[in-house]
Order: sequence, then C-alpha cells, then structure tokens
Amino acid sequence: MFINNDFSEQQKIQTVGVLPTRRPAEYQQELKAYDSAMHAMTDFTSKFAITVAPDRQIDAALADMVRLSVRAMLVVRAESVIGLITSYDIEGPRAARFAERPQATRREDITVGDIMTEWEDLPTLDWRTVQTARISDLLEIFAGVGVMHLLVVESDERGAEVVRGLISRSRIERQLHETEFWPRIAVDTIRRTNQNGGGP
Repeated sequence: MFINNDFSEQQKIQTVGVLPTRRPAEYQQELKAYDSAMHAMTDFTSKFAITVAPDRQIDAALADMVRLSVRAMLVVRAESVIGLITSYDIEGPRAARFAERPQATRREDITVGDIMTEWEDLPTLDWRTVQTARISDLLEIFAGVGVMHLLVVESDERGAEVVRGLISRSRIERQLHETEFWPRIAVDTIRRTNQNGGGP
C-alpha cells in the first residue's frame, strides 16, 4: 500500500524537528474509513502544539495532559522538537523500569527526558503521503506498527524536518463512524517495530 520512504529503515538526517507557522483551523468531528487522512491529523499550522520541557517531572507532565485533555505532548528544547511523551509512557512500565535503575531512587526524580521516545526513534509519516491517504490506511498502519501516535513531517526549504502534525489512534477510534471497519495489518508499512506503544 505505502511503498515509499514513510516507514523505511533509513536513519533520520536531522537530530531534531521544528514546528511550522500556524494558519486558521479546520475541524471535522465524525470520521469515516474513506475520509482523507488529513481529517484525523492535528495540524500544527492551525492548532497550537502541546509541548513540554524535557526536565519536567513526569507526574507534573501527566497532570498537564489531564488538564489539557491530551494523551501525548511534544518534548521541546530551545524551540526544537527532541521527542514525544505519552500518558502511557508515564503510567506504564517504561517509568517503572527507569525507577528501578540505581541512579533513579525515587519516582520524583524521573523527568520527561528520561523516558520520552527520542526524535530519532519516533514513527513518522511524510506529509505528502497523508495528503493522499485515507483513514482506513492510517488504521492499517497503526495496527502494523503497534503505536498510538504518528508524527507527520515535511521538509522545509532549508531541509529541516518540520513537525507538521500528530495523528492519534485513540482519536480516530473515538471519531470513527463506521465501527464495523476492522483494518488488516499492513506489515509493509512498518518503519520501526521497536517503538513502545501506548495504551487504549
């Protein structure tokens, strides 16, 4: 289905991403399997990206997510996107495993930067692919990759990777009208299989 560079094994050239310029928002509440994939994306050119600093304590970051009604935040240092943190990262086994390491004796010592998924390991989709894909395609990708969030990236005129948007599997499932649709696993679309997934 997606025979392009979206989920290739090629290493990212850039070590960070950047955020785009914002434009007026468009929003669609109900989704259908044949709708454009763009309808499922939180477009950072029209909506503010929810961000967090890498040195923020994880439970404080989780409280931020609850307050803002989100399950993931971009981790930003000096206006550069360096990773992604999800509520599952904080509440799941990743934080618990880090707390068991000798250098982290208390949960209060664990920061977002300690357990986030770093930029180089984030599963991404190219913006050009999202423009031609459907919701059903996204669900197949999510089923194959086993993650809860996909970053959408595009290159600017300088060659920097711009974080154009974020796609949430749980948001699609909440808004999907055709509940009888169950995607096949699109193994060929997998770029990285070692990414820790998120909770439902």
